[in-house]
Amino acid sequence: MFRSLLSVIALASIALWSPAQAGQVALTSNATIKSDLNYLLYTPSDYESSGKTYPLVVWLHGGDQGGSDIEKVRRSGLPKLIEGGKEFPFLVFSPQNPSEELLYPIEKVDAALEEIITSHRVDRSRIYMIGYSRGAFGAWALAEQFPQRFAAVVPIAGGGNRHYLSRTNEKAAFWVFHGTDDDVIPLSDSVVLYERLKALKRDVRLSVLEGIDHSAIEAAALNDGKLWDWLLNQSLAAK
Repeated sequence: MFRSLLSVIALASIALWSPAQAGQVALTSNATIKSDLNYLLYTPSDYESSGKTYPLVVWLHGGDQGGSDIEKVRRSGLPKLIEGGKEFPFLVFSPQNPSEELLYPIEKVDAALEEIITSHRVDRSRIYMIGYSRGAFGAWALAEQFPQRFAAVVPIAGGGNRHYLSRTNEKAAFWVFHGTDDDVIPLSDSVVLYERLKALKRDVRLSVLEGIDHSAIEAAALNDGKLWDWLLNQSLAAK
């Protein structure tokens, strides 16, 4: 009898000290993404006096301009051309990558872009994106993640994930630039993406510039007058 009582007590003790059963439940996060990007915004000289809509170019800078000092963004690419007096017939939205090491937070870029579009007279069928180096990685990612947004994408000396290129907009046009002497981002990174788009029967062209290294390809591409004529001819509405 005494042994039986001890057994009952022992079993009860084990039951009391047994860990809870593991399990998982379905929950919904209430976290929001704060679009706190710094950016430069260029508007054409006739913007205030006209009532028309304008094309918009998104410029994604390279790695050296990341951080919190927006003045660094003025030092290269489209912002540098604008600072030098170059005028364009379109708006230019130049967001700053808040990180000096990581890739662009593309969800934040798209959220900030939507704010610009809704607060300005932007032709939604003529939104273009140009990215250099780390910005080109961002351009490829945005084209895949937000395919209905862009009429044309111009990645300069960057790479990306070719497996998601099937998500890109069939109406979008691509012009890829890379230099043969690039020792930072291999030329093959652009070639493989170009070949994948060709296989998908996308509107894509590739310019490989002989003797041009990574630092020189940015200016070489942006100073190509044919690029701007081609860009302004691209429209989602016309396809």
